[in-house]
Amino acid sequence: MCIAGTRLLLEESIADEFLDLLKQQAQNWQPGHPLDPATTMGTLIDCAHADSVHSFIREGESKGQLLLDGRNAELAAAIGPTIFVDVDPNASLSREEIFGPVLVVTRFTSEEQALQLANDSQYGLGAAVWTRDLSRAHRMSRRLKAGSVFVNNYNDGDMTVPFGGYKQSGNGRDKSLHALEKIHRTENYLDKPGGLK
Repeated sequence: MCIAGTRLLLEESIADEFLDLLKQQAQNWQPGHPLDPATTMGTLIDCAHADSVHSFIREGESKGQLLLDGRNAELAAAIGPTIFVDVDPNASLSREEIFGPVLVVTRFTSEEQALQLANDSQYGLGAAVWTRDLSRAHRMSRRLKAGSVFVNNYNDGDMTVPFGGYKQSGNGRDKSLHALEKIHRTENYLDKPGGLK
């Protein structure tokens, strides 16, 4: 959940079609009782956390268009995918870590605008670039301020790939040999060839 994609920047030319498809897919993911075979996603950890997510959703209703409402009247902690569109980038819904199934979609018209929106955050754990243009993918990836930048996938990787963030998302690394730097101390022992004379 810590690297969950909560902000989606969509190029204006594909936004409407993409949002229609996204809404269709998101409606297939509905939370419920964990022992019910029809359940496709679990509930939030507890009601206190659900209250926090609900407060973000309530605030979002005044800040942007609610495309898909995942709130469940019968079970407060069972929040399904919730999608907001065209939220003010300065609203807390766009800037804070929600830790719930809430997606905030912002449209852009140029690479520069997308980079500005993506990097204008106090967090920097993960980012992704989805494109058919490999040159664009490399160009954008180099300029994104995130510890992990994924191209045409999200949150992929294995234990050999360092994991960690920038800014308020931390400065250490987990996984890979880089994680050892957190738990060991490097010392140098220098001996002059020839010893004492």
